[in-house]
Formats: sequence, structure tokens, C-alpha cells
Amino acid sequence: MASKWDRWVMWGALGGAGGLAVAAVTGWVNRRSGGFLVLGEWLYRPLLFGTLVLALLFLALVSSRGPVWARSALGTLVVTAAVGTVPLWFLSSVFSDEHRTTRSEAAPGRPDRKLVVQQGTAGLGPDPLYWVYLDEGSGLTTRRWQVAYVNGDANGIKELGWAGPDQLRLVTEEGTHLIRIAEDGSPDRTVNDRY
Repeated sequence: MASKWDRWVMWGALGGAGGLAVAAVTGWVNRRSGGFLVLGEWLYRPLLFGTLVLALLFLALVSSRGPVWARSALGTLVVTAAVGTVPLWFLSSVFSDEHRTTRSEAAPGRPDRKLVVQQGTAGLGPDPLYWVYLDEGSGLTTRRWQVAYVNGDANGIKELGWAGPDQLRLVTEEGTHLIRIAEDGSPDRTVNDRY
């Protein structure tokens, strides 16, 4: 009876770890430019998902009663997950990835299109960093496109706004950038003034 229970626990833990891995990959894919905003925000949690996968793989290893080769393979997977997750714990305590939204502005005549500016810091330093996004759509189908990344200490945003419903104007110390927006919400280029 204990053997049957152990098998159920092992397969449940492996299934849960696999489901979390798929969710983490889905979140990572949707964090890129053009991804679904809701999926990117809810499922991009590398530290949380990595820790839960590690715990579930360890539970599967402890409850495994299979052949030695299977337990060895599972043990290797646990060690690999630990090697990948433990540095995330350290890095997350040193480098906060907290971005706070400082501005959200709808396009003129286009309430389904918003300019979003988020601010954060560069690791341990006080230098502000700015991420400029364009959200296209509404509700669960909102897609987020990256428009610009600006180092506030080196360049800074001098001016940012809508030049029309399909065009943004961004002025930094590097110059003036006119960014056209396609019908699907994608910018014609991305500005990267990080240095």
C-alpha cells in the first residue's frame, strides 16, 4: 500500500513540476516584446517557480521507489534545478527587479493604445532606469511592446509623448526619436539609450 501511495506522490510531484516549468516558459515568452501582458505579469516568476519546481522534484526523489537508474536521473535533475535556483535567490536579494509605473497615457483617439513608462534602478546603484512600453488592446488580449530603454543617469528622458495616434516622440540627450506604431501596436524600432 505504501508503495502505491509513494508512486502517486512521485508522479503528482513530477506532473506539478512539469506544469510549473511550462507556466514559467509561457511567462518568459510573453515578457518579450509583443507578448500578452497578463501572461507575462502573472507567469514570469523565475524565483518562485524555480523554488517550487525544486521542492517538487525533491519530493518526487524522496518518494521514488523505482530502479536505481531512474532515481539517479531524478537526483541529477534535482541537483541541476538547485544549481539553477540557488543563484536566483542570491541575485534577487541583491538586484531588485521592481519596476513601478510612473506614467500611463492613452493615444489620442485610441483608448485601446497606451503609452506606459516604468522606472527602476540599476542593481545596487541609485541610477534611474526607464522602460517605455506600448500596450495595445484591452483586457486579457492586451499585448505589451517594448519601445525604449533609457538610462536616466547617462541620458534621461527629456520629452516623451504622443505625436499622433500612431506615432511617439521621444527626446533624450542622444537626440529626438520619432517612433511609428503599426496597426497591431508594434513599434517600427526600439530605442536603446542605456549608456
